[in-house]
Amino acid sequence: MQAHHHTVAVEPGDSFDRWHHVTCREFSLTECRRLADDAFEASIAIHHFGPLVINDIWSKTADADRIRVMRSPGDTRKDSRDYFMLWLTLSGEVSFAQNGRDAQMGRGDLMLHDQAQPFALEFAPRAHAIMVSIPRPLLVSRLPDAYRLTARRIGRESKVGALAGSFIRQLMRFGDDAGPAAVRLGAAALDIFATALQAELTDDTPRRGDERLARVKAYIVAHLDDPELDLDAIAAAQNMAPRTLNRLFAREGTTPIRWLWQQRLAGAYSALAEQRFAHVTDVALSFGFSDVSHFSRAFKAAFGRSPHLVIPSS
Repeated sequence: MQAHHHTVAVEPGDSFDRWHHVTCREFSLTECRRLADDAFEASIAIHHFGPLVINDIWSKTADADRIRVMRSPGDTRKDSRDYFMLWLTLSGEVSFAQNGRDAQMGRGDLMLHDQAQPFALEFAPRAHAIMVSIPRPLLVSRLPDAYRLTARRIGRESKVGALAGSFIRQLMRFGDDAGPAAVRLGAAALDIFATALQAELTDDTPRRGDERLARVKAYIVAHLDDPELDLDAIAAAQNMAPRTLNRLFAREGTTPIRWLWQQRLAGAYSALAEQRFAHVTDVALSFGFSDVSHFSRAFKAAFGRSPHLVIPSS
């Protein structure tokens, strides 16, 4: 994986079919109604910053037309790619619907979408946006409940949202000049994105039980390196019965131990992608795996690739 490179995937003058292939096949498996070439223009420029992919997307159609991209449940079953997409609208309007929520975005607005779930995305006749593709583990390791924050607008008036948007624009201006700093810049961007999403979209009035669950999750995340961490150890540290612990996590359709292993693997993926360790063995031990072979098997089962293949190259 190259730390940084830039490509132009679609240029003004390219056909709708070329745009459709890039958008509906290379980004993710989706569908879009065909538009006539004589009323259609678009461009897509792609920048890689380590594991992040920043896509500059512009389109123009006839005033009566709107580009509408759909991802169905069948598409998600056929497509194993697993990313979050963070959108920044630069001009025009972009609409997005997912999980029963709708976000209407204008200039300067941000929004997160989950590629692993069905969605509908619509562009106004003239629209310009940046889409940041984030491998799921990189965001989950910073914001475990990111999947709850999709299709919710962060308005241009948000100070932390404006900071995130400014950082995205600055990354785009690097061109091919980021060099070895690309991975570190990508990691810094992720920290800002996670902070913006949490600050603007996390409910300050949690439901009964949410505070306890948040406390347990924080304890687990702080002790991911402990290979002895199990259900009984977590329950004892939190002064609650194991069955109570299981009930808290059952509300989210998971278990404490399944959530623990998801965080360990997401953290390990993030550490590798951001080059925080020189060796896979060090990563495995730092995230509670005492057996490197077991770590490699679990990592490949979760992400479809060996941990060695996640490390960016220069």
